[in-house]
Amino acid sequence: MRAALSPHCSTEPRTPFIDASVFATPNVWIGRFQCPVSYPSFRDTGPIERCLVVFPRTAVWIRHEGRREFLADPSVTTIYNVAQRYERFPESPDGDRCDWFGVSDDLAREIVSEFDPNAASSDRPFQFEWAASPTALYLRQRALLRRALARDLDRLQGEEDVIAIVASVIRLAYLTARQRKQTSPSAARHRELVQAARAALLRSVRSNSSVSDIARAIGTSPYHLCRIFSSCTGRTLHQHRTELRLRLALEQLEEPATGNNLSAIAHDLGFSSHSHLVRVMRRYAGTTPSAIRQFLRRD
Repeated sequence: MRAALSPHCSTEPRTPFIDASVFATPNVWIGRFQCPVSYPSFRDTGPIERCLVVFPRTAVWIRHEGRREFLADPSVTTIYNVAQRYERFPESPDGDRCDWFGVSDDLAREIVSEFDPNAASSDRPFQFEWAASPTALYLRQRALLRRALARDLDRLQGEEDVIAIVASVIRLAYLTARQRKQTSPSAARHRELVQAARAALLRSVRSNSSVSDIARAIGTSPYHLCRIFSSCTGRTLHQHRTELRLRLALEQLEEPATGNNLSAIAHDLGFSSHSHLVRVMRRYAGTTPSAIRQFLRRD
């Protein structure tokens, strides 16, 4: 399922190791994390210290203790219980870079109780390792992080917004689980096929790949790939690739060196034109690239 680090991926230090809280109260936290591939403890940086939902900004493979590994890319949100042990394996040359939102154990149990009272009283209330991450939710957490970094977030609003984001992720986790739930003997093979397809889509995100190209890359048929991917994820292959492209667009919009030329961003990410990017961003995020750019650069 997981490929070795691509040959073009450098293992030289690109960024320092950072795990920093940028907003904290007794009940909620907001933070940033980045771990370069060259970091000595890249595979295991220790157990999680609080209940978290994490929004990846790069792609890594994650394996929770006792579970199968999965691809944590910007199209999903990863979920951790306090004291959770896990391992990471490289996929991106930029290592593991993400934004995280934490809640106290009591808050985590109260949030989960809305969806699963039995899980709320268990040793580990968060039952799932990841959930789908719609563009609107991804943009919402980036907006909250931006305010936290700018010190423009009071305790009341900060706690309320973090609780709302965590609750949204947990709600999506249960929805995602229902969509991918299978009882057939082939369920494990289907999950592995989906992970392989997501990795192939990530590696070819800028190219105009066909279903046949993706199917050939992972050793399956186009029809089987379309059927299994949709049934397991609730998304088509095209929708998933669009979500990935929009995450990359957000990264470029935030940078003054790249964000001023929407036509160049559209061309780089495989959109047919500037207007195509605008239409898709409006459909998925509810706003335009120009509006997002203005917000992301606001001091």
